[in-house]
Amino acid sequence: MPTVLGLTNDTKPTTTAKMGNDTWVSKNKPMANGERLNTISKRNHAAALEIETLLWRALCDKPEKAKEYMADDCIMLNPLFNHGSNEPVSKQTDPSIEDVLKGNEPYLGFKFMGDPLVVEVDLMAVSLVYKVALFKRTRKNKVAEIRATCMSSWRQTAGADWLLCAQHVAYADDEDEDSEEEDEE
Repeated sequence: MPTVLGLTNDTKPTTTAKMGNDTWVSKNKPMANGERLNTISKRNHAAALEIETLLWRALCDKPEKAKEYMADDCIMLNPLFNHGSNEPVSKQTDPSIEDVLKGNEPYLGFKFMGDPLVVEVDLMAVSLVYKVALFKRTRKNKVAEIRATCMSSWRQTAGADWLLCAQHVAYADDEDEDSEEEDEE
């Protein structure tokens, strides 16, 4: 059966591995959501969601570790990590991305607000748009939620690693909060 990039139109499992109790598992097995990652597009979409999650996990735990996920020419506009500044930063700007990430306290955690929308920009590039909530401890030892909108662009290297090219984050104006305030008046 001819294959292209490991893909085949054969419906039988092409590679199997023996598990316990004489169970054979195929690499073609559906993912948890029931969808097979049997096309480049589907794998790119899944990788985009995974790498975006890893980036935010790094930004929340140790912001300076997030640069491992960034391309050398990465640009960011992220007031959540740039002390409220809406100035774009890169490796060449002052302050640089490294300076911005070093000077921040970690967040407690994050949560995507709904499912991120993913679009393939090219065969080896994707872009995501979504809302995110970040959680930070206040001076009064309470947990504050900060909501933001985000757009990220990623490209895949020849070694199959995904690197962040650009990220634009802005504080979210939540319509739900605005409508609640109007209802109270």
